[in-house]
Amino acid sequence: MLKERINEQEIKTIFNSISSKKMYLKKMYLSKNITLKIPNKNKDLDNAIINTWDYDISKEIIRSLYKNTDKYIHSKRSYNLLKKRIKEWNDLKLGKIEWPFSPMAFDSHIRSINSMTISSKEKDQLIIDEVIRFRRIKEINTLRNDYIEYLIVENNDNIIPTLKHNKGIDFYIEGIPYDQKVSRSPTKKFIEDFKDINYKTYAIKNKNKVAEYLYKYQDSERFGYNNRLLVVYLDQDVTDKDIERCFKEVDFSKPIHLNFTYDLKGSKKEYQTNCYVILLYTREKVE
Repeated sequence: MLKERINEQEIKTIFNSISSKKMYLKKMYLSKNITLKIPNKNKDLDNAIINTWDYDISKEIIRSLYKNTDKYIHSKRSYNLLKKRIKEWNDLKLGKIEWPFSPMAFDSHIRSINSMTISSKEKDQLIIDEVIRFRRIKEINTLRNDYIEYLIVENNDNIIPTLKHNKGIDFYIEGIPYDQKVSRSPTKKFIEDFKDINYKTYAIKNKNKVAEYLYKYQDSERFGYNNRLLVVYLDQDVTDKDIERCFKEVDFSKPIHLNFTYDLKGSKKEYQTNCYVILLYTREKVE
């Protein structure tokens, strides 16, 4: 846990280059009045970081370094790009921002189009239009996710971001690693189980249950029980203002402590994890 110490693997996860390690140590030495020479070799740099680690000071230094990275600059720009892409969507009159088909069921979707009593040319145009909408939604969602990551780090002083993109860890909250995961819904099972009581309203009032379903019904090929920050779309057409409002509903000092059972290839097992849940929705659709 970073609040106590840092190890070589965590250094590898957080830092993106030898130069960033040197810059970090320069700031740390200055802060703690250390007069040692900054090492040149990677191994020696890691040892120096480990030996001088001070969570509160280190957190502030890494956050300052983060604001000079391409990762931060891109996520900060995503706000304006998101508004631009949504305006383009509306100008093109593409309708609601919702998926035209599921990529996992594309084959069956094509079969359903082929069975329509329209001309081949009309079928081709229908698919072209849907693919355009699919591509644009993917781009919009990527920008939304980048913007969310920007908001998370920018507005929470207790978060240490990584200076590069990593698989499995996006940032440390209170010294604990978290992976940001995005879901297009709280799972089909959740929607089916709570459809009679308005599943969206139920989700907003029961984030623990949303977390349970996302872990419990995740795909077996991608199964994991690592700490996650779960971003869940209840509506696909959320605006930047919706995202800001939904973000403010999350208390990052109080993670969800979750126990869940997962059936992996016929073998049930109990797991424990920590997570946060950010639900994205338009207010008028749940009131």
